[in-house]
Amino acid sequence: MRAAGRATGGTAKAAIIGSSLMGSISGSAVANVVSTGVFTIPLMKRTGLTAHRAAGIEAIASTGGQLMPPIMGVAAFIMAELLGMPYAQIALAGLIPAVAFYLALIMVVDLTARREGVRALTAAEVSETEAIGPRLHLILPPIVLIGLLVSGSSASYSAVIAAASCLVVPFLRAGTRIGAREVIDALREAPKQAAEVAVPIAAIGLIIAVAVQSNLALKFAGSLLSLSEGSVYLSLMLAMVGCIIMGMGLPTVAAYIIGAVLFVPAIQDLGIAPLAAHFFIFYYCVLSMVTPPVALASFAAAAVGQASTIKTSLSAFGLSLVAFFVPFAFVFDPGVLAQGSAVQIGFSALSLLASTSLWAVAFGGWAGRPLGGTLRGVIGAAGLVAVIAPSGSSLWLAALVSGWAVTLGVAVLSRRAPGRLPRPAE
Repeated sequence: MRAAGRATGGTAKAAIIGSSLMGSISGSAVANVVSTGVFTIPLMKRTGLTAHRAAGIEAIASTGGQLMPPIMGVAAFIMAELLGMPYAQIALAGLIPAVAFYLALIMVVDLTARREGVRALTAAEVSETEAIGPRLHLILPPIVLIGLLVSGSSASYSAVIAAASCLVVPFLRAGTRIGAREVIDALREAPKQAAEVAVPIAAIGLIIAVAVQSNLALKFAGSLLSLSEGSVYLSLMLAMVGCIIMGMGLPTVAAYIIGAVLFVPAIQDLGIAPLAAHFFIFYYCVLSMVTPPVALASFAAAAVGQASTIKTSLSAFGLSLVAFFVPFAFVFDPGVLAQGSAVQIGFSALSLLASTSLWAVAFGGWAGRPLGGTLRGVIGAAGLVAVIAPSGSSLWLAALVSGWAVTLGVAVLSRRAPGRLPRPAE
């Protein structure tokens, strides 16, 4: 609130930042919506956002938290085990696409606020926010966890030490000290949360054993390649649809494990690196939480915000479209997943940021003045092509240059002759 509250669309930006941080340590998009949405959704509505728009922003921001390093929820730890990689390498690989997604989301809410005239918070409203300084020491346990993971310690050891530090840190200041009741409540809650992860994984273990022992996984991979006739794009789209369908009725962790068993071998047979294949499946299992018709995170946000379920789902889905394109980017460009030389990684990161920003301009509908449907369609199509085309290719360059030329051209003309450009119909 203090960092973004007074900016254009400040309440939405505060919701995005807060939910991304909370979501990175929460393995459940729905739990994240419920815990942060009770604060952020009413606040966004108070500054002029409609109920379904505010709920949609909270839903996609909470869902995307599982894509944001350094913690990324439970599924990322499972990915590290399946790939036999250090968790720090998984977190580093997920950094660039997650940052590109959240920066594009922040751009969208900024441009939308400019187009719709959503007000920022006043200095008095921001000053009502409780100061974070007296509670800043409470972030030490996550820092301990991240530090141990980066140093090469196992996930189990890191978790135990970080959990033990939670009993010590509150006593560093008088205002945050806990008593026996709080300790007992924590000990009661921890097994419940562990069971929510352990029970589905145990059940999925049976499915995985059947799939492997019966050779179902390999047969499924062969069927997918046969159905797509060897087309990389078509095979990836079929895998995307399968992950979304599974994710509609399963927790992210469960959907990812099944998707990794069924789809990753088929994707690897197309010549795609294992890390990119796993991240591709992981992204779509996460995004199933905001994909209609069964969008659990959107449903939870609509309930919190007392908004239309359908409108909230569509709003969150529209905001998530940039994340739907990003997996195609790192499949064809390993630099997006921090693979390769520093120059290649830097070029890939800048390419992805420039491409997703075009989509943000198209969805936000503002480039110095409101954009009409035709211009938004042209800019959005250019952004889509630039994201999925291999970086450095002629198609990528043409899409990026044409999209930004239109965007900057409209912005310049709007500044020089604002009265000559027709205002789009509402």
